[in-house]
Amino acid sequence: MKKIFLLIIIMAALFGCRKTEKMKEKLFPERPYEDAQIDNFYWSIEGWDYSVIPLIKPFQLIRLQGDYVWQLSTGFNKFDEISVSPINDFNLTSNYIYGHKVEETRDFDNRKIIVPAFWFIIDIKKGVKEVSLSKFNSEQELKAELKKLNLPETFLNPDEIYEQYKQNPVLPWFPEDIKKQLEEVKAKQGK
Repeated sequence: MKKIFLLIIIMAALFGCRKTEKMKEKLFPERPYEDAQIDNFYWSIEGWDYSVIPLIKPFQLIRLQGDYVWQLSTGFNKFDEISVSPINDFNLTSNYIYGHKVEETRDFDNRKIIVPAFWFIIDIKKGVKEVSLSKFNSEQELKAELKKLNLPETFLNPDEIYEQYKQNPVLPWFPEDIKKQLEEVKAKQGK
């Protein structure tokens, strides 16, 4: 009787292990970029309740689940947060992130407050801990500054970039070594 009972326990344990492994595969699908030890800043498109477009580390565009607006943020890190929201258009180079923040209405203690639109340039030439945020009242002022800095005057749509990023995690502004690593993993995956 003891042998049968022991055999039943062993069978249940083995069956449970297989079931646990299948459940683990469903909950935690293959993570080839993580396995290749690529910084998750460059390939993680979402968190528990938000979607992400990585820009220049640590800057990213974030959209909360169920929301339709994007915010430019330094993400969840230990130094001072810079956040501009909602973002309508943006562009970036290796030293600058710039774009347009649309007008928004906020409700504070049953009072509606209108936060005006502005155009902005974030200068990160000195490093991400010493950034400067310049605001402009008009698109003309922004474009004049872009000309002074010799920056492109074109803008990108966050929704379009996010759809592109979901299909291909290699964005043009990523560092060359990161792009190479992502491409290698993508090639191994056959994507």
